[in-house]
Amino acid sequence: MGFKIPIRFWIAVMVFASTYINYTTRSNMSISITSMVTRSKDKAIPECKRNETLQATSNANSSVVRPAADFGPRYDWDEDIQGFILGSYFWGYVISSAPGGFIAEWLGPFNTIFYAQIVTALFNSLSVYGAQWHFGVLICCRFVLGLMAGPIYPALQCLIARWAPPAEKGKFVSALMGNTLGTCLTWIFVGMVTASAGWDWGFHFLSIQIAVFCVVFWFIVDDSPDEHKWISEEEKKFIKDSQAKTISKGKAVPPYLKMFTSLPFWSLCILHFGNLWGLYLQITGVPKFMIEVIGFNIKASGGLAALPHLLRMFFGMGYGYLGDVIKSKTSLGTTLTRKSFVLFSHIIPGVLLMCMTLVKCDHVGAVLILIFSMSINGAAVVTNLQNAQDLAPNFAGSIFGIISLIGGTTGFITPAVTGALMKENNGINEWSKNFIIGGSVYIGAGLFFIIFGTTDIQPWNEKVPESGAADPVPLKTIIVVQDSEEKAEPNETTKLSM
Repeated sequence: MGFKIPIRFWIAVMVFASTYINYTTRSNMSISITSMVTRSKDKAIPECKRNETLQATSNANSSVVRPAADFGPRYDWDEDIQGFILGSYFWGYVISSAPGGFIAEWLGPFNTIFYAQIVTALFNSLSVYGAQWHFGVLICCRFVLGLMAGPIYPALQCLIARWAPPAEKGKFVSALMGNTLGTCLTWIFVGMVTASAGWDWGFHFLSIQIAVFCVVFWFIVDDSPDEHKWISEEEKKFIKDSQAKTISKGKAVPPYLKMFTSLPFWSLCILHFGNLWGLYLQITGVPKFMIEVIGFNIKASGGLAALPHLLRMFFGMGYGYLGDVIKSKTSLGTTLTRKSFVLFSHIIPGVLLMCMTLVKCDHVGAVLILIFSMSINGAAVVTNLQNAQDLAPNFAGSIFGIISLIGGTTGFITPAVTGALMKENNGINEWSKNFIIGGSVYIGAGLFFIIFGTTDIQPWNEKVPESGAADPVPLKTIIVVQDSEEKAEPNETTKLSM
């Protein structure tokens, strides 16, 4: 008998593809908007370039500023309007994250992800026409995209809880790192499509990608091994036996009161909050510091800008595999393993973020710190991205939705802190304070989890089913059953279980 790839491998591939697709529409606007707005003629001189500028004053007249190429209509949107356009996605994302976990557990991860992506493809293309009508319509489109994206990660956590054997959880969770590839390739492909066909096709290109993803997702993914049509009985038995009694069938309302009074839950929440604070500061703050203070031209080094993200993805996959090996091959407990990896996901990146205060005008040092810090932060797949699976596999989606809601606020808080510090002057001293704050949050969150965190399954993981509640049935299951009913009389095997 030849080698057969397990179905759960393809489920993990689709988890990776889901996060990849999710981040294409999350990150495309920051690239596309540069081709959609009129450019300001004046730019502030970076602090580290002021001396060079003064020395070159005599040659200033020889420098010719070339007008930006037009790849479609440009709109006179000021910085405030652009900020609303970019931020509207995150308003929707934060609002839908917490209920997204509950929705995924009740409707099933397949329904949640599939229909959210269909709506995403539609409104992503509508964004083109929204921009033409009024920036307010574009803001509404971006808000809807955020609403659709919020439930995706909680739904994927729910899918992983149902499909991943405990010994393979690390590999499954590391598939969530598809978001970094989505960000990097979006920068590349949207830029290429915009340059060749216009910025409007940058949006349509992504919508076509999403449509293709939905077709593949439809054929490959089901909510659980019990519902999958291609899975072998041997693999189904292996998954169910390995999960023992940690996963229960049926629907139940998450035990929110017990959850909110649980110290392990809040330890995870704080850990996730700290990770997102540091990550957002590194992704958005450090490049801003390098451009506006050091004067480093990141756009001229696109590969270098993408390198930290790609390394974080590869390191994350490596950490996920290593975590599974440690769990299966050593006597080191799961709790101790998680807390050990916090050193890499939080503590060291926090220290490195503080070290940004030492680079001054050294762009090489800043780039090296960014690369090293984001690479080792890939260990988050073993810490804050996986701990929800430990505490309550039955409610992993709800847990992740809530911590995403709280952690997602850092998307507003970190820019606000940066703006407040840079209000009077955008210089090295102000950024040093910003890096110290970010590093402190990173380290503080990690230490809190090391002291109070755990991986023990919580008593509130047990489901208390709602009386009379029926499990949701994916639309494709209904279609398959209807097709079979046309060929045979209804019997106990073809009737939908209600």
